[in-house]
Amino acid sequence: MNLFFTAHVGTTEHKVNGDVPSSQFVNRLTSFPVVSTGLDVVKSNPVTATPHAIAKRTSLLVSAPMSPLASLSYFVLEPLIEPIMKRLDTVAHDSLGRLESTWPVIKEQPENIKAEAKYLAFLPLTKGKERRDYVASTYSAEYSSCGKGGIITTGSALICTLLIVWSDGLLWIKAMLDGGRGSNSVTAKSGT
Repeated sequence: MNLFFTAHVGTTEHKVNGDVPSSQFVNRLTSFPVVSTGLDVVKSNPVTATPHAIAKRTSLLVSAPMSPLASLSYFVLEPLIEPIMKRLDTVAHDSLGRLESTWPVIKEQPENIKAEAKYLAFLPLTKGKERRDYVASTYSAEYSSCGKGGIITTGSALICTLLIVWSDGLLWIKAMLDGGRGSNSVTAKSGT
């Protein structure tokens, strides 16, 4: 495995006994949909493709004159550096495994991640609207059941709505404390 040479020169794939150097870490990192999509966007977007191409050409121009020297130093330093680079690659690969097990969302498609992030960002607003609609419909039902208008009807409907919402909130808290072992009548009644 010739990670050192490939990582620093980057343009020459040096074969040793017919083996092309590869990195478990880089292969696994680019297998994540978010990373591969990001790389595709960088390469295909006109805004980022031009700097990417310029950087690639510049690295070729700078590294080309030093290629014989790098090649010579590589063969001299290979026995010392290769075990270290293999170990670093293994550690980085294992770290990606731990990252995957901790955050399984990185294996999702970017569209799914974007939709989930949008859902979570707007969750307080969505839940607030649901609660507002729930309270408004409860008040409307209580107002219509109390009579024909007036201050007494409005006050009575307001107090009944307050008691119903308070009761539903306490039932929801009880259900949460029971660990979901409670009945589903709270969610059906409150509309969540």
